[in-house]
Amino acid sequence: MYIRNEYDLGRVIQVEHYYPGNYGAPGKPRQPKRKRTPEDIERQNRTNRAKKIQRIILANFKEGDWHLILKYKPGERPETYERAKKNLKNFLDKIRRVYKKKGYQLKFIAVTERGKKGQALHHHIIIEDIHTPDFNTVDLIKKMWPGFKTFIDLYEDGDYENLAEYIVKIETKEEEEKGKATYSRSRNLIIPKPKRKKLLRRKWPDEPKPKKGYMIIPSTVYNGINPVTMYPYQHYSMKRIDKKDPGGGSG
Repeated sequence: MYIRNEYDLGRVIQVEHYYPGNYGAPGKPRQPKRKRTPEDIERQNRTNRAKKIQRIILANFKEGDWHLILKYKPGERPETYERAKKNLKNFLDKIRRVYKKKGYQLKFIAVTERGKKGQALHHHIIIEDIHTPDFNTVDLIKKMWPGFKTFIDLYEDGDYENLAEYIVKIETKEEEEKGKATYSRSRNLIIPKPKRKKLLRRKWPDEPKPKKGYMIIPSTVYNGINPVTMYPYQHYSMKRIDKKDPGGGSG
């Protein structure tokens, strides 16, 4: 028997396979768990947090939305991290009011980062792109943020894994240097929950097969060993096939 967790994230479905700790892998005797070290716990917490952020991005944003980097002009940089976070909150509040006035809801994920020298505070924001005849996200950001602005087009290659890991890396760096720091997000975001099944089979296929209408993302397929239980696990993602894409197949 093993557990299958499935996250439906819109265009992408994530799947996890693992054995429950009190059952174990087929052909292996039940064995005592290795006591988890603080390093094990910290590593697992970072991994879980990155996966959670990745799933939130996938469930709420799409290709063509924006990863913004907002920087300050020389002489206008905030002196403290707390001041920078307050600046970010004030900026997002102003943006939200404009969105609401135009009949839209603001969706975002944001985090504040220090530069390499510990200063040069700046902000990373993932934000939905809206462009209609009477409203444009890019134009609004350019108008409302007085400093430097970089617009990076979101794309799904890599399943947003690198972006999620980068956000967690920023959080971890701030925790180590200045105390607890967390990303912020709008309250209207979907927080994905898994569909969990217990499968009465001995083993999952080493090479997963996609659901009809989907294709496996090869770079996401991973078969590993849990360092604490020493039992195998697997995770992978599959992406819905766009019928307009030539050569799209179910794999």
